[in-house]
Amino acid sequence: MDCTECHSDNKFTAGFSKSVHGENGCTSCHRPFQSLDKHISSEEKPPLISCGKCHSEIEKEYKTNFHYLYEDFRCQNCHYEIHSLKKQLKDSKIAIVKDCTKCHANEQYALSGHSAAVLKGNNDSAACNDCHGLHDTRVYHTSLEVNTVEAREFYSKKCMSCHSDRKMMKRNNLSHKTVEYYEETYHGKVQDLGYPTRVAGCADCHTTHNILPRDNPDSTINPKNLVRNCGKCHSGFHPRFAEYKAHPDYRNKSRYPALYWSFVFMVFLLLITFGFFWMHTLLWWRKVYWEKYRLEKLGIAFESSLSGEEITQEIKRFSGKERIMHVLLVISFFGLVITGFPLKYHSTPWAKALISAMGGAHNAGLYHRVAAVILIGLFLYTIWLGLRFIFSAGSGRSGWRSWNERLFGPDSLMPNRKDWHQFKGMVKWFFGKGEMPQFGRWTYWEKFDFLAVFWGMFMIGGSGITLWTPEAASYIYPGWVLNIASIVHSEEALLATLFIFTVHFFNTHLIPTKFPMDPIIFTGRQKLEELKKFRSLEYERLLSENRLDELKIKHPGIALKIITSMFGLASLWLGIIFTLILLWTFFFA
Repeated sequence: MDCTECHSDNKFTAGFSKSVHGENGCTSCHRPFQSLDKHISSEEKPPLISCGKCHSEIEKEYKTNFHYLYEDFRCQNCHYEIHSLKKQLKDSKIAIVKDCTKCHANEQYALSGHSAAVLKGNNDSAACNDCHGLHDTRVYHTSLEVNTVEAREFYSKKCMSCHSDRKMMKRNNLSHKTVEYYEETYHGKVQDLGYPTRVAGCADCHTTHNILPRDNPDSTINPKNLVRNCGKCHSGFHPRFAEYKAHPDYRNKSRYPALYWSFVFMVFLLLITFGFFWMHTLLWWRKVYWEKYRLEKLGIAFESSLSGEEITQEIKRFSGKERIMHVLLVISFFGLVITGFPLKYHSTPWAKALISAMGGAHNAGLYHRVAAVILIGLFLYTIWLGLRFIFSAGSGRSGWRSWNERLFGPDSLMPNRKDWHQFKGMVKWFFGKGEMPQFGRWTYWEKFDFLAVFWGMFMIGGSGITLWTPEAASYIYPGWVLNIASIVHSEEALLATLFIFTVHFFNTHLIPTKFPMDPIIFTGRQKLEELKKFRSLEYERLLSENRLDELKIKHPGIALKIITSMFGLASLWLGIIFTLILLWTFFFA
C-alpha cells in the first residue's frame, strides 16, 4: 500500500520527493503499524525510528546538547518540516538564525549585532551556530554564574578564532590584530595563562549577543556607556578610568602617540644600557681572563700574589644590618622575577608551569605584591639611611660644607669627577694602554648599581603601584596612563632583571678573579690583602686615619660559611638559569 493514498498533502508527495529524504521510504523513519483500520482511525500511530539510525555522529553530539539535556528537545523540534526538508546550499546561516529565533525571540539575538549582519547577507558574520555549535550546543546556559571557567574560555576563543582571521577581517574592514593587542594587556595575558574568571573576556565588555560597533549609541563600548561597562568589574574609580585602551597598539604612532613614544623610549633605554654595559663586561672579562692566562703560562698562579702572612687577616666590609638588607633584597627580587615574568611571557610553556606551581594567577599576583612591599620597604629605609648619613654632621654656618663633603666624600655612593677619570683609566686598561686604576671604597660601577635602584624604583615602583590600584590612580591621571604604566613596568623589569643577572653578576661574582662567587656581601668580610690590591685608595685612607685595626675581624664560623655559600650559589645559579630562559624566550620563542 502506498502511504500517499491517504497522506496526499503536497509535503508528503511532491515536497517529500524533492526533500533530502526523497529516496527514503516511509518505514525508514516510521515503524510499520499492526492494523490499518486502527491507524486510519488514529488509534494506532507508527512510532518514530531514531534519527541516529542514519545520523549516528550527529546523535552522539546531540546527547551533550543543552536543548536535549535541559529542554528534552527532539530532532523534529528544530527540523519540523521534515517531510519537505531541503539541503541548504546557500544562505544556510540565515536559515539557522531564523530557526533559532523562533524560540529565542528577544531582539538582542537577531535585530542587531552579528545576527543582523547575517540577515543582511554578510556570510562572514557569526550566526548562532558559529558560537554555540549546531548539534553540540554546550551546557553554558550562563557564562557568569555556572560553568564560569569553561564558558568564558570557550566563548572568548570563539571570538578570537574569527577576529584573528586576516582575510576575513580585511573583507569586513576590521583589524585582524585586535586579538593580538588584547592578548598583550593584563586581561589577555591572564586569560592565556588559563585563568579567564579573573579577568574580562570578550563577552564581558562587548556583551554576548547585542555586539555593536563603537559609534552606535547602544553599544557597550560607546564612549557614553564605557563607565557603566567598566563598572561591572571595577568600582570606586573616576570616570576617566574608562579611557583605558583595551586593545592598544603601541606601534601605531598616529592613533596612540603616548604609547608609541613610551615604547620607543623604553626600547632605546634597553639598547643603550645593554649596549654599553655588555661591552664593558666583555672587555673586562677579556682583559682579566687573558691576564690570568698569561700568569699561568709563566707558572705564576694569580693567587700567589695574595700569599703571605696577612692573607688570613680580614676586615669588616659590610655590617650585619647591610647584609640582612641584601638578603631581603635578593629574596624580594627573585620573588618579583618568578611571579612577574610568567605574565610577560604568558604564551610560553614555562610561564604556564610556573603560574600553575604557584596555585594560579591570583596567588602569583599576591606573592608579587608581597615581594614588592618588601622591596619598597627596603628602598624607603635606604633613603632614610642616606639622609641620615648626609645630614648627621651638623648644621649652621658650616652645615653646607659638612653635608656637601659627606655627599661627595669617599664614603658616599654619589658619583664625582674622580669616577669619570677612573672609568677612562679602566677603558685604557682594557686595551693595554695603562695600569688598572686605583679605587676607593666604591667603584664607579658600584655607584651606578646603587643609583640605578632609584631610577628603577621610580619606574617599576611607580608603574607597579599604578597597576596595583588602577581605580585610585584614575583620580590622578586618565585611564590610558595605565597602558603606559604597563609598558614601562614590563620593559623596565626586563632591563633590571637582565642587568642584575648579567652585568651585576659578572662584576661581583663571575669575573675570573672572583669566580664562581664572591661571598663578601654575605659574610661582610674582605681579606686585607685584597683591599690593599684592588682598593688601594681605601686602604691608604683607612691607614692614614688609623682605622684599619678597628675594622679587623675574625674569619667567619663554619656555619656562616656554609649558609652563605649555599644561599649565594643558589641565587647565582637561579639567576643564570633564568637568564638563559629569558634570552631563549626573547630570541627564539
